[in-house]
Amino acid sequence: MRHPEILLTAATLLSVILSQSSAMAAPPLISSQHIVRSNNIILMEGDIIGPAKSYHQYVIGPESQDTLRDISIEFARNGQINTASQSYGPNPVWESRLVPDGIGWMSRSVVAVQTNDEQDVSQLISAYKTDERGRIVKVTEVEAGDKTIGITNQYYFYTPDDLVRFYVAVGHNPGFGVYLYRPDGRLEKVIKNDNDSVSTFTDNGKDLSSTTKTPHVTYITECQKWDNSGNCVLSEKQEIISFDYLGETKSITSRFMLQQDILYYPPHRAAHP
Repeated sequence: MRHPEILLTAATLLSVILSQSSAMAAPPLISSQHIVRSNNIILMEGDIIGPAKSYHQYVIGPESQDTLRDISIEFARNGQINTASQSYGPNPVWESRLVPDGIGWMSRSVVAVQTNDEQDVSQLISAYKTDERGRIVKVTEVEAGDKTIGITNQYYFYTPDDLVRFYVAVGHNPGFGVYLYRPDGRLEKVIKNDNDSVSTFTDNGKDLSSTTKTPHVTYITECQKWDNSGNCVLSEKQEIISFDYLGETKSITSRFMLQQDILYYPPHRAAHP
């Protein structure tokens, strides 16, 4: 599972639970595994090998006392992400919640950034719209800050075999994103207007590492241990913040260990006559 670093921006931090009616809605009908994979890539920028039921990532070790990097995901039986939540801290402080709403998904986030004696708070609501086949084709983002509001629409385009290929964003935050895959269909590289992500794999297709570079932060994750399905369950992460100080480029590096707990659905059994 690729870690969704693109969400770690001022527009996408500290989550609020959506309405109970939205939480009870069913996920959209999906017609192929490529559509499931593409939707998961759009929603969380990653996919998991095997019939996963749930995924929980969290910091372990001494850094867990003051570092929060939680991700929790619930999957439908066909592998499609159903609900997800994320938490980040201590500064900025962020939690987010993603739920199906009958025509796709909805997410709502709030971020609080502390600077000296001031706190900057912004909110983001994203509506994911699917077509008749269950593919995410449009995401509308409404971002609200201090006396400001902006609307961005992202339009998604697919290969003939239903793998998401690229998107174009217009409005408040214009941009683009291109998705590149290995021959086996695993997501290998994401190129966006404001960041690049690259994943590497072992010879037998297991997740090995991922690197995401933004203008000011570089995220590097290296897997240390895998489960029997080939998914990473223990990884080391570095977050490198670069900044200019007196005309020179300086950096601060944080390191911590992440554990991923993954539960799986039992295999289907053929019905006896």
